[in-house]
Amino acid sequence: MNALLVCASPGPGSAELVGRMASSYDLVIAVDGGGSVCTEAGVVPDLLVGDFDSLPSAEVDRFVAHGVKTLAYPADKEQTDLALALDEARRQGVDTVTITAASSGRLDHTLAVVGALATASDLRPTLREPDLSAWILTPSWRPSVRLKGSGATVSVFALTANATVSATGFRWPLTEATLGSLSSLGISNLITDAAGAMVLVDDGVALVLSPRVDRAPAVEQP
Repeated sequence: MNALLVCASPGPGSAELVGRMASSYDLVIAVDGGGSVCTEAGVVPDLLVGDFDSLPSAEVDRFVAHGVKTLAYPADKEQTDLALALDEARRQGVDTVTITAASSGRLDHTLAVVGALATASDLRPTLREPDLSAWILTPSWRPSVRLKGSGATVSVFALTANATVSATGFRWPLTEATLGSLSSLGISNLITDAAGAMVLVDDGVALVLSPRVDRAPAVEQP
């Protein structure tokens, strides 16, 4: 089962993206203020999760009236709303998640999103934004990602002390390279193979990021 988690840090085009993606998922979870993004997108989520400090009570009531299951948590808590939503996704039997409207705004919140995704590698998380795609790679759950888009920029960061990474189809290929935590070694590589490129992790946890370059987005391939 796959789930779309709509978060509360939207950027330009976030609602439009949610509107296009929502029907492709078995479950749509609005994460607190992500309920407003769903409303703008014309999407009624299946679940609403959070402490609702960024979602007007009138919207919460409207979702409840539409039969949306609501899980409310106290504002004084040790987990972010996204972490709680990821836990709920597991309880619902989800095995693959896509997160959106999560990376705009404060840097500390964006880093917390990356941290939450890194600890949820069992859910094979993907981040989709209008101008960015990202994947968490681990040997146990998702060891590789195949990308296409000649000329697209791809960056790879280790999220553990070290990660062993190989990258083929790029201007600067990597062969079982050791990346230190947040090392710049894997930053701003370019896809040069028209047939596509691949990033593979043999050890550790890695974050693969791909913004749009010259209207050529890098897209994960099955």
